[in-house]
Amino acid sequence: MAVDKVPQTSKMVITVENGLNANGEVVQRQRSYKNVKASASDADVYAVAQGIAGLQTHAVVTISRQDDCYLVNG
Repeated sequence: MAVDKVPQTSKMVITVENGLNANGEVVQRQRSYKNVKASASDADVYAVAQGIAGLQTHAVVTISRQDDCYLVNG
């Protein structure tokens, strides 16, 4: 049985360091940006994230992309 993946939406997530907790461990927070076009290339999403990262006061730990899609019987 063939299954096709139909892209729907994407979300870009930037994880930043947000200080230390009471034990001296680094606290991380995520900044999510929804409604990224599913057709946008990974390189374009990364470039936009780098631009946003330059505006952050906290150090960026990771940049990720989360894609939503439907699986349909092909």
